Amino acid sequence: MLSRHWQHVAVLVVLAVTAMWASGCARVQIIDRTPSTVEPTPQAHGQDMDDHNLAVLAVDFDPPLEYDEILASRNRGEGITLLVAVENTGSVTERDVALEVELFRGEGATLILHKQGTIDAIGPGEIKLARFKDTEIPFSYEYQLKVRVLPVEGETRLADNVKSYDLVVTRP
Repeated sequence: MLSRHWQHVAVLVVLAVTAMWASGCARVQIIDRTPSTVEPTPQAHGQDMDDHNLAVLAVDFDPPLEYDEILASRNRGEGITLLVAVENTGSVTERDVALEVELFRGEGATLILHKQGTIDAIGPGEIKLARFKDTEIPFSYEYQLKVRVLPVEGETRLADNVKSYDLVVTRP
Protein backbone atom coordinates (compact mmCIF):
# COMPACT_ATOMS: atom_id res chain seq x y z
CA MET A 1 0.00 0.00 0.00
CA LEU A 2 1.23 3.50 -0.70
CA SER A 3 2.43 5.79 2.05
CA ARG A 4 0.68 9.16 2.19
CA HIS A 5 3.87 10.91 3.34
CA TRP A 6 5.96 10.32 0.22
CA GLN A 7 8.10 13.33 -0.29
CA HIS A 8 10.96 12.06 -2.48
CA VAL A 9 11.32 13.39 -5.99
CA ALA A 10 14.64 11.85 -7.03
CA VAL A 11 14.09 10.83 -10.61
CA LEU A 12 14.23 14.42 -11.74
CA VAL A 13 17.57 15.24 -10.17
CA VAL A 14 19.57 12.16 -11.10
CA LEU A 15 22.00 14.09 -13.27
CA ALA A 16 22.47 16.72 -10.59
CA VAL A 17 23.32 14.07 -8.04
CA THR A 18 25.57 12.26 -10.51
CA ALA A 19 27.49 15.46 -11.22
CA MET A 20 28.14 15.99 -7.52
CA TRP A 21 29.32 12.40 -6.82
CA ALA A 22 32.85 13.26 -7.93
CA SER A 23 33.15 15.77 -5.11
CA GLY A 24 31.40 13.62 -2.49
CA CYS A 25 27.85 12.63 -1.71
CA ALA A 26 25.18 15.10 -2.65
CA ARG A 27 22.02 15.72 -0.70
CA VAL A 28 18.67 16.46 -2.28
CA GLN A 29 16.30 18.54 -0.21
CA ILE A 30 12.65 18.00 -1.15
CA ILE A 31 10.25 20.81 -0.26
CA ASP A 32 6.52 20.29 -0.75
CA ARG A 33 5.20 23.62 -2.12
CA THR A 34 1.63 22.48 -2.64
CA PRO A 35 -0.64 25.21 -1.28
CA SER A 36 -2.48 24.09 1.81
CA THR A 37 -6.18 24.41 1.13
CA VAL A 38 -9.04 23.35 3.29
CA GLU A 39 -12.00 22.18 1.27
CA PRO A 40 -14.95 20.88 3.24
CA THR A 41 -15.59 17.26 2.50
CA PRO A 42 -19.16 16.44 1.48
CA GLN A 43 -19.51 14.03 4.41
CA ALA A 44 -18.66 16.82 6.88
CA HIS A 45 -21.70 18.80 5.77
CA GLY A 46 -24.11 15.88 5.51
CA GLN A 47 -24.05 16.03 1.69
CA ASP A 48 -23.66 13.10 -0.63
CA MET A 49 -20.14 12.17 -1.64
CA ASP A 50 -18.90 13.79 -4.86
CA ASP A 51 -19.47 11.47 -7.80
CA HIS A 52 -16.19 12.52 -9.42
CA ASN A 53 -13.05 13.44 -7.50
CA LEU A 54 -9.43 12.48 -8.08
CA ALA A 55 -6.43 13.46 -5.97
CA VAL A 56 -2.66 13.33 -6.32
CA LEU A 57 -1.61 11.83 -3.00
CA ALA A 58 2.16 11.94 -3.33
CA VAL A 59 5.20 11.06 -5.37
CA ASP A 60 8.09 8.69 -4.74
CA PHE A 61 11.02 7.21 -6.60
CA ASP A 62 12.11 3.70 -7.37
CA PRO A 63 14.79 3.31 -6.19
CA PRO A 64 14.65 5.96 -3.44
CA LEU A 65 16.77 9.09 -3.72
CA GLU A 66 19.67 7.74 -1.77
CA TYR A 67 23.23 7.89 -3.03
CA ASP A 68 23.95 4.13 -2.93
CA GLU A 69 20.59 3.20 -4.48
CA ILE A 70 20.91 5.68 -7.34
CA LEU A 71 24.48 4.58 -8.10
CA ALA A 72 23.58 0.87 -8.03
CA SER A 73 20.54 1.46 -10.26
CA ARG A 74 22.62 3.43 -12.80
CA ASN A 75 25.33 0.75 -12.81
CA ARG A 76 22.69 -1.89 -13.62
CA GLY A 77 21.38 0.34 -16.43
CA GLU A 78 17.94 0.48 -14.83
CA GLY A 79 17.50 4.19 -14.17
CA ILE A 80 14.96 5.64 -11.76
CA THR A 81 11.19 5.79 -12.04
CA LEU A 82 8.96 8.58 -10.71
CA LEU A 83 5.86 7.08 -9.05
CA VAL A 84 2.73 9.21 -8.78
CA ALA A 85 0.00 7.98 -6.41
CA VAL A 86 -3.55 8.91 -7.46
CA GLU A 87 -6.66 8.26 -5.36
CA ASN A 88 -10.26 8.17 -6.52
CA THR A 89 -12.18 9.78 -3.66
CA GLY A 90 -15.36 9.92 -5.72
CA SER A 91 -18.15 7.36 -5.95
CA VAL A 92 -17.76 6.17 -9.57
CA THR A 93 -15.03 4.39 -11.52
CA GLU A 94 -13.02 6.80 -13.65
CA ARG A 95 -11.51 5.69 -16.95
CA ASP A 96 -8.59 7.02 -19.00
CA VAL A 97 -7.39 9.32 -16.23
CA ALA A 98 -4.71 11.67 -17.60
CA LEU A 99 -1.67 12.91 -15.65
CA GLU A 100 1.01 15.49 -16.41
CA VAL A 101 4.50 15.90 -14.98
CA GLU A 102 6.48 19.09 -15.55
CA LEU A 103 10.01 19.82 -14.42
CA PHE A 104 11.42 23.33 -14.42
CA ARG A 105 15.02 24.42 -13.99
CA GLY A 106 15.47 27.04 -11.29
CA GLU A 107 12.37 28.65 -9.86
CA GLY A 108 9.95 27.78 -12.65
CA ALA A 109 11.75 29.80 -15.28
CA THR A 110 12.62 27.13 -17.86
CA LEU A 111 10.55 24.06 -18.67
CA ILE A 112 12.96 21.16 -19.23
CA LEU A 113 10.61 18.16 -19.09
CA HIS A 114 6.94 17.56 -19.84
CA LYS A 115 5.55 14.02 -19.67
CA GLN A 116 2.03 12.67 -19.86
CA GLY A 117 0.61 9.39 -18.65
CA THR A 118 -2.70 7.67 -18.06
CA ILE A 119 -4.38 5.34 -15.64
CA ASP A 120 -6.75 3.04 -17.52
CA ALA A 121 -9.32 2.77 -14.74
CA ILE A 122 -9.53 3.60 -11.02
CA GLY A 123 -12.47 2.61 -8.83
CA PRO A 124 -13.99 4.48 -5.88
CA GLY A 125 -11.62 4.48 -2.92
CA GLU A 126 -8.84 2.95 -4.98
CA ILE A 127 -5.23 4.18 -5.13
CA LYS A 128 -3.19 3.56 -8.27
CA LEU A 129 0.34 4.37 -9.37
CA ALA A 130 1.38 6.03 -12.59
CA ARG A 131 5.00 5.40 -13.54
CA PHE A 132 7.28 7.81 -15.40
CA LYS A 133 10.69 6.45 -16.43
CA ASP A 134 13.64 8.78 -15.97
CA THR A 135 14.90 11.04 -18.70
CA GLU A 136 18.24 12.75 -19.15
CA ILE A 137 17.85 15.96 -17.17
CA PRO A 138 20.16 18.98 -17.57
CA PHE A 139 22.11 19.73 -14.41
CA SER A 140 20.88 22.40 -12.03
CA TYR A 141 21.08 23.00 -8.29
CA GLU A 142 17.38 23.89 -8.17
CA TYR A 143 14.36 22.31 -9.81
CA GLN A 144 10.61 22.69 -9.48
CA LEU A 145 8.38 19.65 -10.07
CA LYS A 146 4.66 19.90 -10.74
CA VAL A 147 2.47 16.81 -10.91
CA ARG A 148 -1.22 16.93 -11.68
CA VAL A 149 -4.11 14.66 -12.49
CA LEU A 150 -6.35 16.30 -15.07
CA PRO A 151 -9.97 16.83 -13.99
CA VAL A 152 -12.49 14.28 -15.18
CA GLU A 153 -15.91 15.29 -16.45
CA GLY A 154 -18.09 16.41 -13.55
CA GLU A 155 -15.20 16.96 -11.12
CA THR A 156 -15.60 20.18 -9.16
CA ARG A 157 -13.12 19.94 -6.25
CA LEU A 158 -9.78 20.53 -8.00
CA ALA A 159 -7.40 21.72 -5.26
CA ASP A 160 -6.23 18.15 -4.58
CA ASN A 161 -5.43 17.47 -8.26
CA VAL A 162 -1.98 19.12 -8.07
CA LYS A 163 1.26 18.67 -6.10
CA SER A 164 4.28 20.95 -6.40
CA TYR A 165 7.81 20.37 -5.08
CA ASP A 166 11.08 22.29 -4.98
CA LEU A 167 14.22 20.14 -5.30
CA VAL A 168 17.48 21.61 -4.05
CA VAL A 169 20.79 19.81 -4.59
CA THR A 170 23.42 20.59 -1.93
CA ARG A 171 26.72 19.19 -0.76
CA PRO A 172 26.80 17.40 2.59
